[in-house]
Amino acid sequence: MILEKLPKAGEVVLFRKRQEPSLGIFSHLEGNKVAIFSEEGREVTVDPDKIAFVSSVPITGDLTQSEKKLALRDVRRRLDEAREHIDLITVWECFEGETREVPYKELAEFYYAGEEAGGFEALAFFWSVDKNDVYFRRGAAGYEPRTRDEADEIIHKKEVEQKKKEEREMAVRWAKGIISGRAEDPGDFTPAAYIELLRGYVIHLDKFSRAPEAKSFLSEIGIRDSEGTIEFLIKAGGWGEDEDPMIKRFYVREDFPAKVLAETERIVSEPVPKEGYRDLTHLDIFSIDDENTEDIDDALSIEETPGGGMIIGIHIANVAGLVQKWGDADEEASKRGETIYLPEKRIHMFPPDFIRERLSLVEGTERLSLSLMVNVDQDLNVKGTEFVASVISVRRNMTYKEGTEYFLNDPMGMRMREFALRLRNSRLEAGALIVQLPQLKVRTGEGGAISIEKNPMNSEAHVVVAEMMILMNRTAGKFLKDRRIPAIYRSQPESVSEDARVLDNTNPLYPLQIVKFLRAPRIGLGPDVHKSLGIDVYTQVTSPIRRYADLVMQRQIVSELMEGEPMYTEDELENLYPMIEVGIRDKKTIERNRERYWLYKHLKSLEGTAINGIISSTSGRRIGAYLPDYLFETTVSNGPDTQVTEGDHVRLFVTRVDPLRRILTLTLT
Repeated sequence: MILEKLPKAGEVVLFRKRQEPSLGIFSHLEGNKVAIFSEEGREVTVDPDKIAFVSSVPITGDLTQSEKKLALRDVRRRLDEAREHIDLITVWECFEGETREVPYKELAEFYYAGEEAGGFEALAFFWSVDKNDVYFRRGAAGYEPRTRDEADEIIHKKEVEQKKKEEREMAVRWAKGIISGRAEDPGDFTPAAYIELLRGYVIHLDKFSRAPEAKSFLSEIGIRDSEGTIEFLIKAGGWGEDEDPMIKRFYVREDFPAKVLAETERIVSEPVPKEGYRDLTHLDIFSIDDENTEDIDDALSIEETPGGGMIIGIHIANVAGLVQKWGDADEEASKRGETIYLPEKRIHMFPPDFIRERLSLVEGTERLSLSLMVNVDQDLNVKGTEFVASVISVRRNMTYKEGTEYFLNDPMGMRMREFALRLRNSRLEAGALIVQLPQLKVRTGEGGAISIEKNPMNSEAHVVVAEMMILMNRTAGKFLKDRRIPAIYRSQPESVSEDARVLDNTNPLYPLQIVKFLRAPRIGLGPDVHKSLGIDVYTQVTSPIRRYADLVMQRQIVSELMEGEPMYTEDELENLYPMIEVGIRDKKTIERNRERYWLYKHLKSLEGTAINGIISSTSGRRIGAYLPDYLFETTVSNGPDTQVTEGDHVRLFVTRVDPLRRILTLTLT
């Protein structure tokens, strides 16, 4: 605008700041600019056309900047109060239907009935018109009256926004009450929507479509991270204390779709199909697994042959013979990738009832099997191997303890053990690296009880079972390779470092030392050597109940045996195996995180006590310590006068544990 009159020094003016009205105190002209003291407490220069209104309201005197700022704040407060008493509706009703921009003077003349208003009164009216967005639309030359429909729509939106604002204020009060432990009756407010909002954010984090909304609310109530959000939700009753967000984050489904259950129930109701399968139910077949194993994939048998030789049978549950490719159960299994073993539960690849009643090699039941019959002479040399699609019946389900007794005391068991050791020595001569690290079993029971078991993996039963499974997988790989059947191979072309071979496996720190040399196998469709196993070719077929890739490879062999051709083309496997591997990596992440959570929760119960540790590294005030009872390494606070060296056995005081945040604070006693 062109200033009709120059404001007086100290006079309140209204100027445009990013199109919005802002109050200021006129200071002076500065060239072709106007200097104004703004509400922010500093002097700004603007073009004269930014001046929207000049009042005769003075703010004079020898005032400091702070005093001027307070004075403007007071003027704004008075203006906002005055707006409540200005009847803009009557003004709008008079001009409703006008399609032109009505000049401000015309609006003022109507409102004041032709009388000239000045001072604060005139400023208040202009402030009211200019800041109103319901009845008038600000234009370049004046204010265009809105239509009644437009005004009604804006009023409705404002009512909705006001309701949301009030609800948000109630939500913040409710949340802060939860945090402080002084929760009040929320009254008409229902917190369910906010609980679901925060649950969605905890599960999906920044990928959540409403993440900005969730983070804004969390900021208002003073929460800065997802762990704090979980703690709040637990207090609010919207999250289980031990609930795992990662299971939902990776879209792991714990139940099974109705169509999958219908298909597996139908399979269970039908008799075991025996046509085309060799009957091996006469064999003395036994399995060896942990006591709590529900999905028994594999079993063994041994029978003596004339001349002092023997036939060793390696029998794998034939899931391929029961589960149709791309059927409902198969589709679901392909999505899951493998069974997830958590301390608190198992999330199976197939429905548990189906596993128990038709797949698992439970003693006393007839099961379909893919059997590898290994002909061994009296000198423990392999004379030949044969894959057989068979029907078997397991006589005994043994634990590893029972299996060890069998291999040490039974004559035939001792022969099988001798053969397994021969296989192992052969692999060692080929450059294999045998690593038998103990395995930690973390389980939860009723009432939140946590049990920690450290199981050795070097018993006679472990050795025999491991060698038989490697033999099965090696023979399967050779079978597929020799027949040019498309397959998913696991390989490791790199030689194992000699530094790994000279490590002392009796050293308590051996698990930490050897892990530096271990490498994940390569996975692909081309066969290659697996040097860490000391074999020429390797695939996996031994766990089809709990690993989908094993089921796929089993199908290739069984289909070749029974139909004379493989079930999958190379293109199908090319598309399939990367998806399987990604899914498995996600599942392993869940397993590792849950095991560590429950370990930390167990250690939480030990706060104020001491545990065993072995110094694994030293670096100033922070040192590394290996916890042999829990098989992981952590850091320890070291006092200024404490002297320790690598390998020292120490006692560590459990100072603080936060399972949710994975915080473990240990100090040397």
